[in-house]
Amino acid sequence: MGSSCSSSQSLPDNVSVKSEDFATDGKGASQTKVTTPPPSGRPVSSSTSDRSYDTDSGLSDKPGAGKLAGSVAKTPLLGKTLENDGGSSARDETGAALPANTSATPDDGKGSPRKSGPIPHLGNLPDLNKLSDVIRNLVMGNVVFVKPILKPRKICIYTCADLKDTIMERSALMEHVYPKLRLYCMEKGYELNIVDLHWGIPDEHLNDHSFKEQCLGQLTTQARDSHIVTVVFLNETFGNALLPKTIEGPDFDQAISSMEHDTDRELFWKWYHWDENAQPPCYKLQPISTHIPNIKESSASLHQEAVQEWNNEVKKMMTLMRMVFNQEQKEKYLSTVMEQEIKQSVFMNQESAKHCLWICRKFTHFPSHNIPAHGKIYVAVEPESKKRLDILQSELKERLDEIRMLKFRVKWHNSGMNPEVPEHAQFVEDLCAQISPLLISIIDSIIEEDETKEELKSYLGIEKRLFHELMQQSLMCQFRYKNFMGRHELLTKIRRYLNNDSCVPLIMHGEVGCGKSSLIAKAMERCCEWLNDVPLVVRFVGLTPGSSTTEQVLRSIAEQCCALYGEHPAEAAKGVRNMCQFLMHVWSKACKIRPLVIMIDGIDQVKSYGSTSLEWVPRELPDHVKLIMTVRDDSLQMTELQNIIEDRACFLKIPPLTIDEAYNKFETNLKSRHRSVNKEQREAVSRCQQECPLPLYVEIVCRMAYEWTGSETELPLKPNLSDQIHAVFDDLEEKYGTIEVSHTLGFLTAAKHGLSDSEMIDILSCDEAVLERIFVHGQPPVRRCPSLLWVQISRALQPFLMKTIVAGICLLTWRHESFRNVAHERYLGTSDQVNMCCSALIDYFQSKWANGVKKPVPVYEAGVEEGKDRYVLDQPTKYRSSCLRMKFSTYKADGNMSKISVQPAFSRHNRRKLDELPYQVLQLRGRILEEFVLNFDWVYDKLCGSDTYQVLEDVSLALRNHSNNIELVLLKETLELAAYSLGYDGRQFYSQIYGRLTTFMTDEENHETYPIMKKLYDSASHAPVPCLIPLATCLHEPFQDQNMKLGDGQVYFNAIIRARHNPHYVVTLSTERGEIAVWNIYTMSPVRTLTGITQPRKLKMIDDYRCLVLCGRELRIYNFDEGLFVMKLREVMNQKMPFFGLHDRDHVVALSRSRMYVNMMNLQNGDCVATFKVGEDRFLNSLLVSENGKICVCGDETQKPSALLVWDLELRKLMYDLRIPHHEFLTRLAAITKEGHYVSCVCREVDEPAPNFIVVYDLQSGTLFKKWKPGVNIISIAISSAGSCVVVGLEDSRLMAYDLITGNPRWTLKGHTAPPDTVRLDNRGLQCLTFDSLGRDRSVRVWDIHSGNSLAVMTPDQAITACEISSDGKAVVMALEGRSEIVTFMLCHNNGPDSKPAPKSYGNDTNRGKVFDLSQAGTWPMSGDAEGDLLWS
Repeated sequence: MGSSCSSSQSLPDNVSVKSEDFATDGKGASQTKVTTPPPSGRPVSSSTSDRSYDTDSGLSDKPGAGKLAGSVAKTPLLGKTLENDGGSSARDETGAALPANTSATPDDGKGSPRKSGPIPHLGNLPDLNKLSDVIRNLVMGNVVFVKPILKPRKICIYTCADLKDTIMERSALMEHVYPKLRLYCMEKGYELNIVDLHWGIPDEHLNDHSFKEQCLGQLTTQARDSHIVTVVFLNETFGNALLPKTIEGPDFDQAISSMEHDTDRELFWKWYHWDENAQPPCYKLQPISTHIPNIKESSASLHQEAVQEWNNEVKKMMTLMRMVFNQEQKEKYLSTVMEQEIKQSVFMNQESAKHCLWICRKFTHFPSHNIPAHGKIYVAVEPESKKRLDILQSELKERLDEIRMLKFRVKWHNSGMNPEVPEHAQFVEDLCAQISPLLISIIDSIIEEDETKEELKSYLGIEKRLFHELMQQSLMCQFRYKNFMGRHELLTKIRRYLNNDSCVPLIMHGEVGCGKSSLIAKAMERCCEWLNDVPLVVRFVGLTPGSSTTEQVLRSIAEQCCALYGEHPAEAAKGVRNMCQFLMHVWSKACKIRPLVIMIDGIDQVKSYGSTSLEWVPRELPDHVKLIMTVRDDSLQMTELQNIIEDRACFLKIPPLTIDEAYNKFETNLKSRHRSVNKEQREAVSRCQQECPLPLYVEIVCRMAYEWTGSETELPLKPNLSDQIHAVFDDLEEKYGTIEVSHTLGFLTAAKHGLSDSEMIDILSCDEAVLERIFVHGQPPVRRCPSLLWVQISRALQPFLMKTIVAGICLLTWRHESFRNVAHERYLGTSDQVNMCCSALIDYFQSKWANGVKKPVPVYEAGVEEGKDRYVLDQPTKYRSSCLRMKFSTYKADGNMSKISVQPAFSRHNRRKLDELPYQVLQLRGRILEEFVLNFDWVYDKLCGSDTYQVLEDVSLALRNHSNNIELVLLKETLELAAYSLGYDGRQFYSQIYGRLTTFMTDEENHETYPIMKKLYDSASHAPVPCLIPLATCLHEPFQDQNMKLGDGQVYFNAIIRARHNPHYVVTLSTERGEIAVWNIYTMSPVRTLTGITQPRKLKMIDDYRCLVLCGRELRIYNFDEGLFVMKLREVMNQKMPFFGLHDRDHVVALSRSRMYVNMMNLQNGDCVATFKVGEDRFLNSLLVSENGKICVCGDETQKPSALLVWDLELRKLMYDLRIPHHEFLTRLAAITKEGHYVSCVCREVDEPAPNFIVVYDLQSGTLFKKWKPGVNIISIAISSAGSCVVVGLEDSRLMAYDLITGNPRWTLKGHTAPPDTVRLDNRGLQCLTFDSLGRDRSVRVWDIHSGNSLAVMTPDQAITACEISSDGKAVVMALEGRSEIVTFMLCHNNGPDSKPAPKSYGNDTNRGKVFDLSQAGTWPMSGDAEGDLLWS
């Protein structure tokens, strides 16, 4: 056995107390899978084409073999009897509607079997029980239990301030702080919305007295949709109280009875009228214009007189209220808006106080007596107001940290706050300088907290794009079904369809506004109760950009089905004409244990810039699949469906509401808002509902009825839906101005996907027609649109608008197509209107008035006025790097302020611009071909920053005007083929173009036929950006069947190993085929092939020609150059832990069969020359050898805490026994530097559930060098001496690098969609390759170790079975499923495949390409010349 380096005698292998195959890997035994015989087929429905509409023959509950089933056992599909299946689950035993939230909560007593217990699965189906509850509910369509865990990437700075006290300070923030903060947030991918409802308006006394409810309502909305940062300007006043909008009857009567004079009572009766429709009835303050009509006058003099008259009335009534109200009533009715805002935004909870800043300014030298009139706006005069102010300030001091309070002392000036006064200018300068870093700190903490949410911290199990789509679809479903009422018969028919043996889709059709969407939503909710563990797929067409076109809808449905039935989502990216075949393929996987229900609402509402074809709709569905779609009666899609589906029994007409249903819906909605109507109003409503009994019409009328008090003589009721929507817009224009409303809604309707709050304010700020109307009675210091206008309009339209999240940004758009159509007719009906709206949007997204450019202000008097800066957000195509830090220097009195300190690199694309700009240009100019579609720099940016399907939509729009352009057809075909890859990462554009067009462009005729595409191909062949260029055809090519498989699906290679010194060669290993081959990576041809090798499992190169191969449990040496089997080493390896490593050219160290020691074996004669052991019954579970062969590290699983054992292989002695108390090493996740200086290993606490972490030991001293805790479990690791860092792959799909010198994190990288469990460094240690060997993420990425830059990414069409980076880092070699040759992707930048190096020869050139059959080698003793007699072919 040779000399032993152990302190005790060696033991025979067979005396181990543990089995030789025993291994402890920290995992429990695998669960036994339940297998079920395949379900029997079912007969096809024998429906005929002569059946009439709406018959129940196709919707009967007749049993059949094709029923959906919820489990393998003979469990009934439906949990309840059919008699009660149509009833709403949100109704009590008397039939009255329960509160809205009872229908959406899982604790309503339904007892759905979907919430608890494992989901059944077969061996060939993915186990959905491994997913988190959130993801499982989304994938299964269990909408009842989906929780809204996803917020938009939106931050709102909400300002609480008095109207007149702090105009100067807030205007300075608008000019010098907020624009930079907005840009800072956008660079990080967040929208910053500035809401100051007290700024830019002449008075808080709105005509309808809604200011307080607008403010508090906006606070509620922003708290729900964004992260609120509250900026409180509370100085020596908190403003004046407003007249209460309503006063309860008893309080009003008591106040009237307490008044001494009839004139006082008459004043109150003049302005407060009895609202009999309120529940309970109350007195309501009348609009100002009721008695002072000039309040709406544009004439300055008339308006000023009206304002003065109103202020006098208010002063009288407020004085009376303070006299007759008791203290409780004063608190109830006379608190100021600012008081209420502070209580709601700051005092609600401790968390909100962390995101609050308080600016407090106090005057010095202020006259305490004889306060001047203009000074009263800065201080509270009334004793009661002073008392309330002191209480409010005291509570703020208690809740806020000292750092959150900015206090200033300012010298009083007779003119009040004046920017021309040096002391005041200095104060504003100091304010801007101090508040900026505090706001940045709060914003950074919000973003950091947002990005480390526990729900999104780990790998989801599905791709993020699908997660966002399913979340928004599920939440819309919840919203639509929570107020659903009636329709019992329709629900019964849907249930019967799900339970019968029909094999055709169910088409539910009706007129616009008949409630199709709500019915689908309710059916989804009831299916969660009816069906046991049946996957439900729902799509509301048009809800998101990802569901706006046929292509997008089908893709997302296919992706969800891939998650349900075990297909890779890459297979779902196909054109419409190829989607039918794929959908039938994946739907055919539905089975008795996992059937499938699909519901698509509004298939007629797909956008015209995508396909409108329904050729994908199957005439006959596979077994265990049900498809329900809704469509409008008068649509082209309805006609096409009638041609596709002959069985008329499967067309279900959705009738209008019955009189009782319409009345109940109206009454229930009124009661939910504590409102009612009188007899005359009820009769008028009933008459109109009989003429138009549509749910949407009822909802609109009900919303209008909220404002009725019972004294109205004329009601704004119209006989049809379209006219009623016009009435809504008429009312808006009456309240807020025709120009203001028409322009605002014109912009909203013209936008492709909608507009965000901040975008709308920016666009309105550049609209002079709107600003002239707003500022007719006063001009604020900054010419920007006040927030209040958009808040009023959007709040009034809230029931008819919906929010959609695009790239994290929250956009508002129309919820109902009916409203969109009427708005388009009304506000975009003429060419002038289209030009105005589209031009404004184009100017905005092209940054025409950004970056300090001043827009002219119309002047109607003599002279020329200089333009005004509108402080709109810059809209570059790419924002600067998200790792930027802002640097605010001092704001100067002259208005100058230093710019943001930025790095020159760009990283984050502006998706809003990329999506909207081409669409707006097309609407305005009718042409986007040259500027966008064939501008490949723009296409590249859009692919990187948006989505492949958005680019395809642009191509489709261009094809409208250029239908015969064959280059567009080729571009569209190529992009469709690459849709998944480019959707994964658009930086693959040039590599995908080159790989898919190489064969096509070999035909020289195509050079002349497709000159633009040829130019693009030539550009791709010399890669203007770093990318991986394939050196062989390995991708689907244009004008071929997209469903055609590349290769035969077989796994040819399961490992790729680099040659030891020659960077041009790799070795492939195929265990199943018993084959090892040496390949030239640039010619992609084998130079040597050894076949007939028994179970080759692992391989290590001894030199360029000799290798050590683990065959079964034996180590064998082969010579590639001559194709020889050299020898078999004497020792037998452990079956589960066959670890070994090279010491030098002549020796290998390997874990013994018993795992109790390490053997060093001679590679010349196969003998064991040394044994390394540390004691009795010490079982080793890993083995690492440094590349120079000097250091060996093993893990010891026996000792507690587990140890790392370090041997010096040259001195053949144990150097260190490393361990950490109460911790264990995960030795399968360990790496050692080439020279053996450092070893890094993943470690975890034994008794704590905390994520694992990294430790690094300095092996020269044996000390713990560094410890890093990423906060997420580590699943792969590599260490580089040349790069001086440790690179780890994390469970949440990120990569992190830690610097070995400084010990600090060097970079954190995102990009992978699944945890990258493989990290491979090139021989230089300067570049690394990462990928997911399990194939969840089908892409490989190459990174620069020093900078963390992504050098290239590649997503092939086939699954990757093995992958390696060349030793010089210039190429990536892949083995693809179904392909019997390797594929090399060359890393190119400004060069192409023609720059590949000349191949170096490999050994004896006469043996090039030979195949050696070694099936008989090693079966008898061989030596000398006998080996050379082996046959080769």
